[in-house]
Amino acid sequence: TMCTEASVDILSSSPVTSSLKQLTATLTQQDTTLPNLAWKEGSMHPPPATKDIVPAWVPFGLRILAAIQLQYNDGSSKSIDVLYDLRDRTVRTEYWNTGGMEIWRGTVDNALANAFVRKKEWRLALRSLEDLLNEKSLESGVLREVDHLCAQEGNDDGENDARQWMTEVITACARVELLSRQLLILLQSGAVTAAEMIQKEVRHYAAKVQSQWNNPFVSSDNNDSSMTTSLVGATKGLALVRQVPSRQLVNEGLLQFARCKYTEAATYFRDALKQQRELDTTASSSQQLSHLPTTTDCPTWKDLSSPTLGFSTASNLTFECLNNLSLCLLYSGNMRSAVQELESLIRQDPTLYLTESMAFNL
Repeated sequence: TMCTEASVDILSSSPVTSSLKQLTATLTQQDTTLPNLAWKEGSMHPPPATKDIVPAWVPFGLRILAAIQLQYNDGSSKSIDVLYDLRDRTVRTEYWNTGGMEIWRGTVDNALANAFVRKKEWRLALRSLEDLLNEKSLESGVLREVDHLCAQEGNDDGENDARQWMTEVITACARVELLSRQLLILLQSGAVTAAEMIQKEVRHYAAKVQSQWNNPFVSSDNNDSSMTTSLVGATKGLALVRQVPSRQLVNEGLLQFARCKYTEAATYFRDALKQQRELDTTASSSQQLSHLPTTTDCPTWKDLSSPTLGFSTASNLTFECLNNLSLCLLYSGNMRSAVQELESLIRQDPTLYLTESMAFNL
């Protein structure tokens, strides 16, 4: 029902049956003030004869999720076709009479980028990520994320200084995440020089995030508002924010790996792994634990009903760091060490880390 499109073409020179005449008469009697919209699922003014309309109580995010799963059924491009159809509804809202659906554009662009990566359509994937990096689109998503965090802390308005600080931090972290995805795509396509240029931007925004931690506003000594302290803690608890230093180190390691400098790459991955484990230990014993996302990949009700940024990041980079480290050891001739590193991670939590790629590498 997601891509159902019904249309009635009546040729003046052909005989018309009584049923079609009755349908035409019914449509003619409709209010002429209504916009002439296409007959598709999602239109606010479908024809009376159409019955396969998704109920209004079904969240739009669930329709996007249904479109994404199409690529796992037969491997065709049907999923991409449906996603583009849904994206059109978030862009041409006046035509579809879908005002307010602009908030889903980032979610659809993220789904399209992942679908293109799966098909190894590198240029199209980069284009979708570039749409996510669009200043206007990213700004609106960040503002929704800030509003969500403020509402979560019981303060819908939030203090101006706190909101400004949160907006700057989340914007920089979001750019680090999206640029890192572009870097991975460029490395897969062999564009190492272009990936190095992207990494320069990652370093810039990562340094910007680090400078925000040194902001006197964040210091508890200069901050007397308990609500502001709570908002700062909620922002630091976001996986998107916590993973910035580790993500930068992983990117550096991948660039060294692409240059066949396996020893240098292994050093970066070890530093990232050490930093990640320290971060996990700190988060486990901190009150910020309540702000951390769950480890499941299943979307939450918030993702399906009221999206913010439209994308997320991995809540834990331990597997990625250790997996890349083991590959560096393997290419360096240390196969036994590589196996021991992977097996130690599996022993730590088999349910979480014994994945298909892990088993393949072993």
